[in-house]
Amino acid sequence: MDFSTHSKTELQNLLKGLKSYRALEKFVGRRGRALFARTQSGTKLYRVEYFGEDNRNTLEPITLSAYTRHFGEMIDSKSIEWKQNDTIRGGIRIFSGDDMMDISFQEVENRLKR
Repeated sequence: MDFSTHSKTELQNLLKGLKSYRALEKFVGRRGRALFARTQSGTKLYRVEYFGEDNRNTLEPITLSAYTRHFGEMIDSKSIEWKQNDTIRGGIRIFSGDDMMDISFQEVENRLKR
């Protein structure tokens, strides 16, 4: 790579990206590579963790309205990554990037214990 063909601002942006990648990989590991790729491409992660096998179809309209009301984002259901998680003991967890909304029975139980 010939660095003389790039401007100073381009090189500074490249250096900033490399520092970000190094920090993410060091502190987050394999997940850091995915985070870095998403930040570079400008895409956002939409993930929903739900309880049980049959709940996905019933939770889809609730999830889309929650994204609109809580996060202020109108998204397509095809862009959501659905993941079954039986450890949350009912309910759902909705992720938008690094933000999360927890509507699970486990969260209610933890709040009642406090």
